[in-house]
Amino acid sequence: MPTGDTSIPIDLLREVADALLKRPGASVCDPVTRRPIAGLSTEYCATLYVAGDQDSLSWRVSEPVSGGQKSCRPFFAVRDDDYPSSQVWVVGYVHNHPCAAPPSSDDLGAWPTDVFDPYVAMTEVRLIPGNPRPAVHQNTPIEMASALVAERPDGRRVFVRYFPTGEVQQWSERGARWVTLGRCAPSGLDPRHPAPRCREGSLQLLTE
Repeated sequence: MPTGDTSIPIDLLREVADALLKRPGASVCDPVTRRPIAGLSTEYCATLYVAGDQDSLSWRVSEPVSGGQKSCRPFFAVRDDDYPSSQVWVVGYVHNHPCAAPPSSDDLGAWPTDVFDPYVAMTEVRLIPGNPRPAVHQNTPIEMASALVAERPDGRRVFVRYFPTGEVQQWSERGARWVTLGRCAPSGLDPRHPAPRCREGSLQLLTE
């Protein structure tokens, strides 16, 4: 790692999806309204991190925790059994959406960000104590991002990752690559407008 891509790899997201989407309520969705069902639908989330040293880093994921039907808050720090905190860097988190919806304003705003340098984003939670710098693999910084996974009614899975810069990408199975959907920002605290503000208008997922 990395092999031409300096952010969350699709292979890792596939493995995480297998773990998250098999949990109770992870894919429960009202078939008529296409909205989560209170008390049944459940979001799960896990913290994404890398561990090791500059010559040998590996991607790792914390044990998932459960939330409600609309949100889930991951741990902002992790303890790894193999490495001390000085060799562990939190770089994002991943969660599921029961109804295969795109990222919400809450999702995009979950991590504090530094718009001038996304590699040192999350300045408040800032990686774990003892890690003042971004994770670096052989002189290449690991780009911070978060992600969501979901399963459509027909069983097809959705993989989306989004960055402190506002860029939102979805994995295209047809093209075998990440496709940029737009550049978005949280819409603020107004509950009447939960969707993010995007340069392209509304954020539309690929339909393949």
